Amino acid sequence: MERKLTHDEVREVRMAAVRLLEQKGYKVMSASAGSGVPKFSRIKIEKGPEKLICVIKVTSGGRIFFTRETDGSYKVLSDADRVIHARPDLSDPAKVHVSMFDRSTVLEAFEANHEAKVAHKREHLPSWVNPEPEPEAGWRLIGSGFQQDALWSEVVSTTSGEPGEAAAVSPLFATAPTKPDPKLAFMENIKAMISDHMGVRPELIEIDVRIRV
Repeated sequence: MERKLTHDEVREVRMAAVRLLEQKGYKVMSASAGSGVPKFSRIKIEKGPEKLICVIKVTSGGRIFFTRETDGSYKVLSDADRVIHARPDLSDPAKVHVSMFDRSTVLEAFEANHEAKVAHKREHLPSWVNPEPEPEAGWRLIGSGFQQDALWSEVVSTTSGEPGEAAAVSPLFATAPTKPDPKLAFMENIKAMISDHMGVRPELIEIDVRIRV
């Protein structure tokens, strides 16, 4: 079931995926650029000699979209090494399903969808595919059903978990505002509030204060 997620919900799901990557030992850096491109929607990840470009697709029901260019390439997808699909568990908003796919797997799915559109003379329609099978969706969602080809899939708990489970993150869709801690310096409190709002660890935040006179 597809449902439009709010901006804050999308950010929380995306950052849950980022934190999962950090738990897996990756150094994660935002590679988003350009007006209107959300931070951490495109990322660079590094672990040892491995350096990859990833795009994070957040959905409510599973279907993902990439624009096919006239030269046959796909915007964003063709420049990525991996695609990370993240969606909240709508029956339990404290959990997020996260899967990583090789670009070739997702590209094959979108090309199958494009071929189906060409066969039906509907090339102008946008392409949507779902990693999960959609047997009753008809030719418009041909290419769906590649979840079994994920490099890995995990369900991330957004609340404190038991040892060995994914590390805790702020409760999804229910994050309470951070209250100032009198034991912290003023700027540390500011960092803590930004951390809570953006889902970024406080030690990664730098604040540049400029005073105009």
